[in-house]
Amino acid sequence: MRRIIPFFSALLLLLTASGAFAFGKIVYSDRPLNLRETRSASSEWVGSLYAGQKVRVAHEVDGWVAVYEPDATDDSEANVVGYSNARYLVDKRGRYEPETWGELVYTPRKLNVRNLPSTKGRKVDTLEPGQRVIVDFPEDDWIRVFKPGVTIRSRMNGIGYSFAKYFQPVTDDAPVAPPVAEQAAPAPAPAPAPAPAPAPEPAKAEPPRRPEFRRVVMADEVNVHQSRTTSSPLVRTLRPGDVVQVGLVGNGWLAVFAANDVIRSESSSLGYSLQNLIDEKSKPAEDLAAPRPVVAAPGASAVTRPVAPPAAPAPKASTPPAPPAEPVVSAEELKAEAVKSGSEQQTMVIDRTAFADAKRPDPAPDQNAHGYQFRYLEKAETREYGEPWIILKVFLATTKLPTRDQLKDFATSLWKDHKRVTKNVAVQVYLPGMNTEDLAWGVVKFDDKEMLELWTRRAALLGTKFL
Repeated sequence: MRRIIPFFSALLLLLTASGAFAFGKIVYSDRPLNLRETRSASSEWVGSLYAGQKVRVAHEVDGWVAVYEPDATDDSEANVVGYSNARYLVDKRGRYEPETWGELVYTPRKLNVRNLPSTKGRKVDTLEPGQRVIVDFPEDDWIRVFKPGVTIRSRMNGIGYSFAKYFQPVTDDAPVAPPVAEQAAPAPAPAPAPAPAPAPEPAKAEPPRRPEFRRVVMADEVNVHQSRTTSSPLVRTLRPGDVVQVGLVGNGWLAVFAANDVIRSESSSLGYSLQNLIDEKSKPAEDLAAPRPVVAAPGASAVTRPVAPPAAPAPKASTPPAPPAEPVVSAEELKAEAVKSGSEQQTMVIDRTAFADAKRPDPAPDQNAHGYQFRYLEKAETREYGEPWIILKVFLATTKLPTRDQLKDFATSLWKDHKRVTKNVAVQVYLPGMNTEDLAWGVVKFDDKEMLELWTRRAALLGTKFL
């Protein structure tokens, strides 16, 4: 009996300790996902997850969960980095599109960290000279400070704010903060005599490695994108029976090549497809006959399909009589006909009211900026020519066409809310009556410091009350 009581006491202590170090569950975002300040889609945006990002979640209420760093051991509200809709968090990773964020920097001097981007903010920490941190979310002269090990980009995951001008980027020769002095450890006890070495175990056979490049034949449709992200433009769709080469795996994506391509570099690829879709919807094509390029229309991509075995030659049939030759028209006759047709041309007037019922209703604005009511239609991230871009599609509710300065001021306000270090921002503006699935009227582009360009498409207003 005396032995049983200590055993159960130790078991209870072990279960209590394990509960303190593990809570909730590990999940993955199935798409780029916004993080909110509270459990509501209308609450303030505080950050985002990339597709396939690993997080820990707990405390589900009304379909919303609290999001934590994957290695978090404390489920208190103080460690929550945001709230997300549970339906977009899955147990098994599918899409995987990692995004880098922030910048690793250090401070050459002691630097205060405050809870607000102002000298009036309360001091919450002090950085030592040479201490390295991650910075992001610039606000005027201030910037949000994060510990180097964090993985989730969220304002709620930061330490506080510091003056941005006192940070310098980390380089190979950047100083490192001196380590904290520790008490001298007692002298180690003499090491025990070494135990006899165990007999060597036979080496385990390594599983066969998948070749870097392989030819596959498609069994179902798979989309091919311009870059390794589903938010990038769709360049083509592989059809059942198409034969292609795939390889250069990265971040869960495969580069797709023509079946007869021998270069097989990133620059010669047709595009990129998700690796799990290629694995599920294709089969090895090594046992197929040599591929033959599919004859496509000019500008269409050339994928290949397996060649069918040649059919037996058909018996010769009697040659049908040649059709009568068409009359040849001279250049002078064509010119005369063109002049004649031109003189009979008439102006055609399109009745716009006939299409009024076919248009979708305008989105309802739900926010205000610079005296305008507006609504975000879409927020996405992509890469163009190797540069990362944040795309903001916006509906602007107005009865008067904005001037260039008004458009600039409005777009600048949105840029300040979304700008990140080392990332560009493009604001695409749609006006009432426009098709929001078509080209935008106004486009304003920024880098992380200033506006790069501003232009409008007058032709995009055709059919609206502005043109």
